[in-house]
Amino acid sequence: MGQLLPQEGWLNLELHCHLDGVGPSDRHPDLAQVLLSVPPPEEPSGCDPRADVLADYISRVMEMGAGLEEIETELPGRGEQYRHLAEALVPWLVDVPRREVKDAWNRGYETGRRRADGP
Repeated sequence: MGQLLPQEGWLNLELHCHLDGVGPSDRHPDLAQVLLSVPPPEEPSGCDPRADVLADYISRVMEMGAGLEEIETELPGRGEQYRHLAEALVPWLVDVPRREVKDAWNRGYETGRRRADGP
């Protein structure tokens, strides 16, 4: 049966990517597992420390605790895939709070406008 998930607090995310597959989650029976392809980063910088940290985090999640260095010795090239994903996601993740604030402001503005217009 699985644990009941909270009904509140979920965030909606808009991603512009290629959907490669959808199926039942192997981690929770009430969720879906989605496989996405993101475009390559516009400029391969390799120097953004946020991308390095995110790539290591992705590696540890996907490889059951193994960091980038360990993965590179066991599976050459896999770490580069995680770096590629992190470099594509960092700009999007940095922009998320700005979009959320703008959307929240717009919702508040519209609600205030409706109240001002009356019933």
